[in-house]
Amino acid sequence: MRFRFLEAFRRQCRDLNLRERAALLGLVLDLQATLADPHRHSGAGLRKLHSSGIWEVRVGLSLRLLFRLEDAEATFIFVGSHDEVKRFLKSL
Repeated sequence: MRFRFLEAFRRQCRDLNLRERAALLGLVLDLQATLADPHRHSGAGLRKLHSSGIWEVRVGLSLRLLFRLEDAEATFIFVGSHDEVKRFLKSL
């Protein structure tokens, strides 16, 4: 699986504290295993949010990570709180 990070996503990651960045990195590295067996990784809260192929996964209690899954590539598009994710999805 290939990963692509949008520039807006990279900027959002720079605003995270060290603990949040570490949790996000761990989640990204485990994404392929999570997608292959979502029930085993139910704590990640993986779910499809939008018909355009946008998925959400939880990064700890307060952060959500959005990515678009196409073929064998995950494009990371947004990271933020639950409310920020709702606002982002309304803008689509």
